[in-house]
Amino acid sequence: MWAKVVVTGAAGFIGGHLCTRLLDSGVEQVVGVDSLRSGDWTRTPVDVVRDERDISDISVEEWSDILDGADVLFHLAAEKYNSSKSSPDKLMRANVFATEHLFRAAALVGVRRAVFTSSLYAYGSMGRESMVESQLPSPTTLYGASKLMGEHILQSLDREIGLSWNAARLFFIYGPHQHAEGGYKSVILTNFERVLRGESPVIYGDGQQSLDYVYIDDCVDALIELGKSGKDRAVVNVSTGSATTIKELTEMMMRITGAALGPTYADADWTAGSRRCGDTQKMAQMFGWAARTPMSDGLQRVYDWLIQRG
Repeated sequence: MWAKVVVTGAAGFIGGHLCTRLLDSGVEQVVGVDSLRSGDWTRTPVDVVRDERDISDISVEEWSDILDGADVLFHLAAEKYNSSKSSPDKLMRANVFATEHLFRAAALVGVRRAVFTSSLYAYGSMGRESMVESQLPSPTTLYGASKLMGEHILQSLDREIGLSWNAARLFFIYGPHQHAEGGYKSVILTNFERVLRGESPVIYGDGQQSLDYVYIDDCVDALIELGKSGKDRAVVNVSTGSATTIKELTEMMMRITGAALGPTYADADWTAGSRRCGDTQKMAQMFGWAARTPMSDGLQRVYDWLIQRG
């Protein structure tokens, strides 16, 4: 495996799982950078070298020191568009300007591979067709636009300096340790927690809006493959190719809990009638990756974690 890996957003939900897997797989040194504005070091193994700074405050020179000798950089840190702790200014500084500084430093010091977590929001699609990497992106949020800009920064720095990279457009990643600090909480956690309090799960609208859910272990598998593969300079979906309606999701969750509670229906929100699902062919053909965790198994693991957490 690698000698040194740097992970931004290391104390986040995906970052914590990724750092754990990297150390378990034999990486000698994992350096984690996180501001802790939405992260929590309890998610991250104690063996991770911790750099507690906001990526927006780190210069190209400072990034060069952090990245010196690194084989792979995983850039997960970002300002979320739906976080109460964020703002347009903070989002642009972190997701665009800080990202440019980071990737420029990675190119200058010769990091072997940069892996960037982009997002389905780069597409801007809410339609019925699956999102395919070849379609023209048209983001409808500043967050989605900033993620698309991150992809373009990689491409421009590659042409300017030379940088090996892959970008993963993540869909709806879920799993244990996915708590939110001041931001959006997954409907999976929200409704499991409601049931554990003896309350009915809530469905907005008719529950026919559907999402492509990817279990965290499968997501980590994908990111590591993008880091180690001989193939690079690709933008790919990390998705299952299957969309689960909120109604179906809630029914699965209720079977797992065994609670005799029916859902409560609330007014439809902005997701009404949407289907957000990713095409999987490019990821499978280029990198041989496919999600393997059945939704029922993933949900059971989340519920077991919530029970253990108390």
